[in-house]
Amino acid sequence: MPEHDPEQELGPRISSALQSQADARTGLQKSGMAQEARRRVRKRRQAVSMLAGAVLVAAAIGGVWNLAGGESPVATNSSGSAADSKPANEPKSGHEMAPRSVVGCPADHPILTADSPSDLQASAGLDVNTPVTGLRACRYGFAEGGTGLLGQEVFNAAVAQQVVDAIKVLPERNPSLPVFKCAPQTARPSEAIVLRFDTAAGVREVWVEYDGCAAVGFFTGNRVYGLYAAPLKLFMTGSVRPSGGTHLSALPGW
Repeated sequence: MPEHDPEQELGPRISSALQSQADARTGLQKSGMAQEARRRVRKRRQAVSMLAGAVLVAAAIGGVWNLAGGESPVATNSSGSAADSKPANEPKSGHEMAPRSVVGCPADHPILTADSPSDLQASAGLDVNTPVTGLRACRYGFAEGGTGLLGQEVFNAAVAQQVVDAIKVLPERNPSLPVFKCAPQTARPSEAIVLRFDTAAGVREVWVEYDGCAAVGFFTGNRVYGLYAAPLKLFMTGSVRPSGGTHLSALPGW
């Protein structure tokens, strides 16, 4: 019978112990990695939940703002200031700019059938002491076959007030104009201009006569102002400028 050797049993025990320790370490490493993985998953889920909550809050605020009638943000240009809200084709001259409240020139205006400019009613005429905020000059023709609106021009408040100020200082008659004698059938002018001023009380008019033989000047419905070049030059432009006129050809300064 072979003799028992204790050293033969010690080797396998040591090997077994070392293997157990290695297995334990591996288990701990695997456990730690699993915990780290679970922690990262939980962190990602929290981040996603917070982002989704922020989106919902922003959407809710936006909806409430829209329901409350809030305006959209103002666009800014490269300098950071608010973008210019003026349309690209907005007129720049005082002649072209006019408030929208100024009513256009009627195609069928009472001046077309009036016997004389004195037919302008005081209620429709302009009190020259009334502030004006706009002007539309309307040129009408009375010639046979050409009766009606010949042209119109729009002016802003500044020009409109200049026209009124230039008229109200005029005398009743311009003594520099010659006195024409003509038959009744030729006394009627071939054209005239209606100045339609915008005022707080609505549109008020001044009729301008510069042709024919009967009467010339600025008619307001209350009184007559003589025909002078200074007011005429302010509004007789573009399609409102006459090609001629009995008194215009003899008017000093015109």
